[in-house]
Amino acid sequence: MKKIIGLLIVSFVGITTSFAGLFPSVSKPSSPDASMIVLQFGIDDAGKLIGCANTSAFAWVPVVKDSDGNIIKFRVFNGGVDMTTIFYKENLKAGEYTLEGFNHVYLDYGKLDAYRIEKGTKEAAKEAPYDNLPYDVVQFFALDEPVKLNLEPNKIMSFGNYGVKYKYKGGLAGTTDDRWMLVEDETKIILANSEDQSLLNYISSWATKKWRMWNAKNPAAKK
Repeated sequence: MKKIIGLLIVSFVGITTSFAGLFPSVSKPSSPDASMIVLQFGIDDAGKLIGCANTSAFAWVPVVKDSDGNIIKFRVFNGGVDMTTIFYKENLKAGEYTLEGFNHVYLDYGKLDAYRIEKGTKEAAKEAPYDNLPYDVVQFFALDEPVKLNLEPNKIMSFGNYGVKYKYKGGLAGTTDDRWMLVEDETKIILANSEDQSLLNYISSWATKKWRMWNAKNPAAKK
């Protein structure tokens, strides 16, 4: 009997852990008035928008500023079913936020070599697109018009859905230090729909303990 109970406990823990792994990590609300911003973003792949697989070599991130001009560092989730990339940031205070566009951050291998020589290290490049690493280069792609969001207290709100069409200078087959640089004349934002609120409905089903706390603030969640 003890063995059976032990197996049941192990199975329950395994199922719970697997269930939690379906959803992105999130911190619990820091206060009753804490809020969250989400948005959806995709890259063009033969006419279809897919998620952007951010790596240490290249990454896309939204450029969102608060009323003081501070850039908000979003988290990223690419594990959604039938969904492009989801950016989200929890525990924000109420106020005005502005989405100005998107940064493409790419690794320059020459800069990485110079950094390693200067620091006397062989450390691998990091994926930290908001951190202005010395071997990263930032390309900013602005929206035609910035999108403003008046974030309410105790609420999840969405900037909507966005997409970009792009071309690398060299990409995977390239050999230059800046192979992951985008050809700016051939890169443009092709979708900018601030009215699309479908992401709120999508995340309303996320049901870990912390996400249930956040979805209590989600206007699309069933109460």
